[in-house]
Amino acid sequence: MTRTIQLLFVVLLTPALGAAQGRPVVEIGTNVGVTVASSGGTTLTHFGVPGQGLLGQPTVYASVFAGASVLVEPQMALNIVSSEGETSTSVGLGGQVGYLFQGASLNSPFIAGALGFQSVSGGGFSESDFGIGGKVGYRVLIGSSVGLRFEGGYRRWFDSDLNEFTFGVAVGGIIRSTR
Repeated sequence: MTRTIQLLFVVLLTPALGAAQGRPVVEIGTNVGVTVASSGGTTLTHFGVPGQGLLGQPTVYASVFAGASVLVEPQMALNIVSSEGETSTSVGLGGQVGYLFQGASLNSPFIAGALGFQSVSGGGFSESDFGIGGKVGYRVLIGSSVGLRFEGGYRRWFDSDLNEFTFGVAVGGIIRSTR
């Protein structure tokens, strides 16, 4: 019986090890860190776990490795707050295109250009804004299935004249190709 379990374990593990050897296809994760937003002499500092996303909101990302060194990353944040019959909704959509200097399969410094769109509505109030900026950092692989990005970024939000500075860590699970 023990021999059968060992054989079954090897048979089930072999495809998983093969998949772990393939090239990275996508990394799905979120951010942890600090966002500092300043406008007109006023500063707001937000620390979040998750956080450090679009205007400090918890944000989910999916880095698609479009080549050996290029990543294309859609991002999304959604917050819905309801209190005393009023509902407030905040939707953040963003994206970045980045370049990993050593490629997606190795630890690597990176740069990225970033876009963001933020819409807030509730209580008869609605506002949206668009921002553009960039990030620099270093991506570290932990084993073959986890990516950590230590990063700092800046984004300028145009309608609100807001400057957004971010410092933190992005943590993502890596999905690899099977070939």
